[in-house]
Parts: sequence; C-alpha cells; structure tokens
Amino acid sequence: MIVDDHAINSLRTWFDIAYEELKKEWVSEEYEILSHCPSYKATLAYYEAMNVLIKASYTEEYLRDLDIKTLEDMIEEELELESFWESKKD
Repeated sequence: MIVDDHAINSLRTWFDIAYEELKKEWVSEEYEILSHCPSYKATLAYYEAMNVLIKASYTEEYLRDLDIKTLEDMIEEELELESFWESKKD
C-alpha cells in the first residue's frame, strides 16, 4: 500500500535520527543499561511503529524473509561492525 509505505518511510526518517542519538548516548558509556539512555523510549516507539506498519502491510511470505531484530541487537551488531572496520584501518 502506498500510504503505508509513505508512513513507514516517514517514521524511518525520524527513527534514524533518534537511533543515531541513542547510539551516541550508549557509546558514551554514561548509561549502564540501553533503556536508561534518554532517547531510548522515543527510538523504541518509532521502531515499534514501523514494525507494526510493516507487519500489517506486507505478506507473510515477505515477513518470513525479513529479520526484525530488537533495538538492542541492532545497536550491538552495528557497533561490532564499526569496531571491526575500525580495527582494519590500522
């Protein structure tokens, strides 16, 4: 559905902004738990809203192939990947 795609894309924009802020807060090591970061709730809300629309808009076949991760797993994987590539620069 076109409307849903536009809504998902709009949420994605705001999610990306919130996600980058959350990542900065988490990397600062100022917070013991990811959910204690100030931007966690907003980031999670955008992420969950996108996933609700995605699940409602696409076929079960498409969703089976889609790997929807938790927010915590996303950040951990991304930081590991960044660390890997950073270590390759040396």
